[in-house]
Amino acid sequence: MSYAELRVDQWNDRSEQAADRLAREIAARHDLTVVGLRHTVYAGRPHRTAVFDRGGLRFALVPGGRPTLGYDASRFHPSAAQQASYADSAEEYGLPPLTEYVDAMTSPVREVDLPATLVAVEAFEPGEMPVPSDDPRVGELVGSLGHRGGQAGTVSSADGLTVELDGTGRVTRAVLVEEFDHDEAMAALTALGLRTTSPDEWEWACGAGATTLFRWGDDTPDHGYPVEHPTGAHRTPNLWGLAIGQDPYRYEVTTEPTVVCGGDGGVVTCGGSGYFLGWLTLATAYRDGDFGRWLASADGYADETLTRPVISLT
Repeated sequence: MSYAELRVDQWNDRSEQAADRLAREIAARHDLTVVGLRHTVYAGRPHRTAVFDRGGLRFALVPGGRPTLGYDASRFHPSAAQQASYADSAEEYGLPPLTEYVDAMTSPVREVDLPATLVAVEAFEPGEMPVPSDDPRVGELVGSLGHRGGQAGTVSSADGLTVELDGTGRVTRAVLVEEFDHDEAMAALTALGLRTTSPDEWEWACGAGATTLFRWGDDTPDHGYPVEHPTGAHRTPNLWGLAIGQDPYRYEVTTEPTVVCGGDGGVVTCGGSGYFLGWLTLATAYRDGDFGRWLASADGYADETLTRPVISLT
């Protein structure tokens, strides 16, 4: 069996010794370091997570299989608070019945074949390229601002260079931020030996096979938008150990330019469209087709292009 054929049950059924040996084989094959293996439980579901490191970027093992993705809104049973919130939104904005709306805003149910992969624990901004601390541009920026020891902080230039300093004035991190369109972001990942997720891979990475609207279930808080809740199921790493779909402002691009996942750019939250609609943007299968098409158009604009790198297992 190749690593890419590893299914969830095959991974979880392995003994501790066999799982550790497999993780180290994967790390050696892909020039990674094994950070650790541990047993976790998310939303009542157990799993053995495996985390790897590559130059400070962490990846988790996401086993493959033939999962069912998408969502059928007929199986959604909203709480009284969710129904009331949607009723208010529907009245104000002329929306269709709840089930019809959820169906329209989620991807269709389908079965797909997906290989096992390593998926980045955090979303990544390809436009943030590290700059060596001894780069002349770094020294020029720090010198021009007259920075002195004892003043830890961050300084930035008009051309996108950001430098972080500690209390002694030592440069601890420097990055050059560039604005990338979708194709440029994908090319930047390729240059790093990575790629981004397809829409199917993103859903599988986020939901991990959960059949509920959200990866944690169908429930949502009665009050407040996701960004107003610093703790909760949406802020907790998911079954695979990924920090994903936590903030609707931090949507992620995929291999399909018009399909973004994990949020809507904060459109619902900024517009005050209603709490349930705000939480719906974090649904595993959420799709805002209008937002995706606009973002990919000549008129689209993004402050950042977040993507979730993938390492294909060989």
